[in-house]
Amino acid sequence: MSKSTQQDRRAFLQKLSHSFAAGSMAALLPQLALMPKAFAQTASPSGNAYKALVCIYLNGANDSFNWLMPRDSQNTGSHYDRYRTSRGGAYNAGTNPAGLAHNFADILPITPSNQSSGFGLHPACVDFSAGAQAHSGIQSLFNTGKAAFVCNAGPLIAPITKTQYDSGAARPAQLFSHNDQSLQWQIGQSLGGAVSRFGWGGRVVRSLNRPPLSNGLAHAVSVAGSTRYLLGEQVTPYQIASNGVNSIDNYASTGTNNFQAQRRALLNDLLDDSYVQPFSKEYASILKRSLSVGDDLSVRLAAAAGNVSTIFPTGNSLADQLKMVARLIKISKNELSAERQVFYVNLGGFDLHDAMFIAGQPVASSGHGALISALNQAVGAFWTALGEIGAQSEVTTFTMSDFGRTLTGNGDGSDHGWGGNMMVLGGEVAGNKLYGTYPRMVLNSNDDAAKDWSFSRGQYIPTTAVDQIAATLAKWMGVTDTNAMNAILPNLDAFALRDLGFMV
Repeated sequence: MSKSTQQDRRAFLQKLSHSFAAGSMAALLPQLALMPKAFAQTASPSGNAYKALVCIYLNGANDSFNWLMPRDSQNTGSHYDRYRTSRGGAYNAGTNPAGLAHNFADILPITPSNQSSGFGLHPACVDFSAGAQAHSGIQSLFNTGKAAFVCNAGPLIAPITKTQYDSGAARPAQLFSHNDQSLQWQIGQSLGGAVSRFGWGGRVVRSLNRPPLSNGLAHAVSVAGSTRYLLGEQVTPYQIASNGVNSIDNYASTGTNNFQAQRRALLNDLLDDSYVQPFSKEYASILKRSLSVGDDLSVRLAAAAGNVSTIFPTGNSLADQLKMVARLIKISKNELSAERQVFYVNLGGFDLHDAMFIAGQPVASSGHGALISALNQAVGAFWTALGEIGAQSEVTTFTMSDFGRTLTGNGDGSDHGWGGNMMVLGGEVAGNKLYGTYPRMVLNSNDDAAKDWSFSRGQYIPTTAVDQIAATLAKWMGVTDTNAMNAILPNLDAFALRDLGFMV
């Protein structure tokens, strides 16, 4: 770095620090990376109908074989019997406290239209009420064709059998690691290279290259902090809290207390200076745009047109996040002429090595059940809100999680696995179906004919790749060019199906 560059940067920061002397610098810093950079390419023509993806990340690895389960019969040798046996028997606090299977009678029945035998959902996936308002649970949404499940999915380099795995065939790096597998779900591939810097959500946004929104709001928005999933080349996601914009303390442009208006005027004057050096210039540009979007969104969210009347459950962080997503979709559609957006929300706590079930407490509302209940109620209220704003067929919501978990227990919970089940919800989802191959629920399985491969504790080798799920959703969003899709998902050609068919 040259001496003049160092001096210019030092002078800029010194000037800026004076304006923050009585303010909150800590409140400023998270905002610096919130604004999108201008698209480098020419924007595509407008006039396209609105579409949005909403990713619900279940942080910690959801035990999804206790979310979607076989429910054919209790007879010996049935699919449910294999599930019950591999999970150490059905849980009963008095007689089998180490069992991880749900009792047959507790499982909510579903009848997927493309399956020959019955399945069921966690007992928490019921219809419910928030205040005086009734909402559909995941069971009803599935049975009415609005939701589907993709079975035994996970990161893959290429399809792999157990025999190939044992022979050393290529497999994703750092299997069973939370950080690594979460990253691979979010970037949509298991190989290295430059594309790994970005998430597949951000790459979809970049490929679609829609016109910037009129107030500068990014096409990629997180209500759960920073995430690789939304990053793309020249795509920087906007971050917002579930309760609104995180503004800079004591710098309201119209504030009368503590000289807020004067501080903001001074800050604006600093940001309007002509800076020659790249650091100062970019710093000022990003902050200026961030402040502009924040001010604009604060006003829009405070207005009646920026709210929804749907009653969301209280004390539910995911519901709070999805309510903000619904409000942003309403604003983006009705006021900002948005065409495509991608959102990210997060629900944590799923790394249940213990307390899968809690003795003496209802299975639908404690342990794993408390998490599935929070998910069910947040999703149900969000679906109602999308109906209120006329966006149920324009928004597709889906889940991701680090990995599936072991079928066998450790005495109180389950451990790290590989393949797992994920849900897709929306008005254009080909619902009431299971996609992919649901496992036979056998420990140490090596059945090539059934595509059923597991290790000694029931860690299932995925039969559907993250790449295929991402490609199916990207196609629905409008990525139809083969070269563009391959740029987003460079490993997609390793799999026979590029489109899993769960979108209409």
